[in-house]
Amino acid sequence: MKNNTSLWLQTCTLACILFLAGCNASEVADQAPPQEPEAPTMEQAIAERGEPCTCVAENHEAMSGLLESLRSTERVTAQEINIQIAQMMLPCMKPSGNIDLDRQYSRAMGQCDGFAALTDVMTQVKEEVQARVSIEAAQEQAKDLGGVKGANAVLNKLKES
Repeated sequence: MKNNTSLWLQTCTLACILFLAGCNASEVADQAPPQEPEAPTMEQAIAERGEPCTCVAENHEAMSGLLESLRSTERVTAQEINIQIAQMMLPCMKPSGNIDLDRQYSRAMGQCDGFAALTDVMTQVKEEVQARVSIEAAQEQAKDLGGVKGANAVLNKLKES
């Protein structure tokens, strides 16, 4: 019986030691500074998006092509232009969701030689879209007015009868 009691005491002692060691380890872990997730760096953005100046040059080429095709076709609506822009815009221009990193990447693009030319082309595309929106709105308004005039003519004929 003495051996069973001794074995039982040893097991309980060992369990208590492990329990206390576990408590102590969790206290040490609580005291350690929390590890912050590593913030994305510009190098990571470049690895994912490509070089900012390459992005500027490629987007300038794509938007210049779009502008040229817009000027040669009149039947493209503003909505169709917006869809084309979204499809033609390269992934390097699309926000990643990390505001600070997107801002850094944009600043790097702003330092590129072709950035002014890209903004100029983008402004021209925007003006073309706005002109199409104005034309479409005027056409829609004229169409609605024609319907109103037609309805007034019918009402006038009914009054005369």
